[in-house]
Amino acid sequence: QRQTSSSPRPGLRQGGGRVRIMRLAEYESIRAHLLSLPCARYPDMDALKAAHPGVSLDTLVSICAQESSRRIKAHHGRHARAISDHARRYLAGEDIFDVAHDADFPPCQLMRLLVEHMLGVGHKAAGALIRDPRGRVPTHPPPESPAGAHHADDLAAGAALCERIRFDVERCVAWDHVASPAVDASRHSAGREYEDLLEEKLNALGVPFVSEGSLRAEGHAKTPDVKLELPIAVRGRVVNWIDSKASFCDPIVHYERGAEQFQGYVDRFGTGMVVYWLGVVDEIAEESESRGDVLVVDDFPDESEVTKLKLTPRV
Repeated sequence: QRQTSSSPRPGLRQGGGRVRIMRLAEYESIRAHLLSLPCARYPDMDALKAAHPGVSLDTLVSICAQESSRRIKAHHGRHARAISDHARRYLAGEDIFDVAHDADFPPCQLMRLLVEHMLGVGHKAAGALIRDPRGRVPTHPPPESPAGAHHADDLAAGAALCERIRFDVERCVAWDHVASPAVDASRHSAGREYEDLLEEKLNALGVPFVSEGSLRAEGHAKTPDVKLELPIAVRGRVVNWIDSKASFCDPIVHYERGAEQFQGYVDRFGTGMVVYWLGVVDEIAEESESRGDVLVVDDFPDESEVTKLKLTPRV
């Protein structure tokens, strides 16, 4: 029987259980609250959890992260076009957090745009600089850069600006809970953790599979996390491959971002299954069970729901 938003389940790291599935209306309520907040502001998760007691903290954090990522992408171009104005304020001595607050943009993201513009470095170099400001920020701004031109007649002021940039990058990384390198590293770590959990579940059931790394080594460009060597049946559906997602499955994640990806797997390997470990909008899960080539679940199925293929010797 399908669990609903009032049915708790055990999580990887959370005590007290966490909810796997919620109705679309509840998800939209959570999303509307997040969209009402400033882009650079991390929500009060205790208050959000109190407003939605049946939803786990892990799930709420995942929904928040997804909405933040969408808003950053949507607003990035506007702030990139306005970077000269932001830089003018910063070079005049305004604090980076004040500039970011007025712009309604996460400090780390704005600092990265400022670094690219003021020091005249590319996107990749700016990313490395954000991760290692003490080792990457130059002692003086390049002469041809906007920062260098701003302090062309004052080397000491240029050196002071570079030291300020180092300090402000460190401040942004430490205090930005929306878009810092630490946030990115945490998401990557969670993704790897759930992929390992998927492999553990398959090994425990004795289901042979080929990992994504092995598939890539065979020359496959885009692959699911595991390709089963022998198909299994889950709730009566044939599963040839499984993809692990350390995220919550909302309509945008599944239909606008995942549909093309999963269809590619279906075209190459046949029908499959996607595990969204941090929950699924109930209507999406229900639709996937009734039709389509991709079964959407919020946890690895119980052993009683899995039918393994039995090979019989030829006679």
